[in-house]
Amino acid sequence: VGGIKEVVREGETGCLVPVERQQVSPFEPVHPERFSEDLARKINPLMKDKWLADKMVKAGRQRAIKAFSWSAIAQRTRTLYESVLETKHAYIS
Repeated sequence: VGGIKEVVREGETGCLVPVERQQVSPFEPVHPERFSEDLARKINPLMKDKWLADKMVKAGRQRAIKAFSWSAIAQRTRTLYESVLETKHAYIS
């Protein structure tokens, strides 16, 4: 789905599974068997290794807080506004 590559860091905060989807609704995988196998290939090691799964959960939570919390979003918004104002001020001066 859109944006997921920006959220998930492969092998660190989760797993990305490639999928070629239909171009029209219902957007199902073009090759469902391949997608199922690829998905199982990513999930099975996590099911077998609780330590690895827990490590990804913790890393994912930390990434979510650092990059996507309201305070992080507010700081990025403030930085953007400040850069726009600096650019406008430089243009006017």
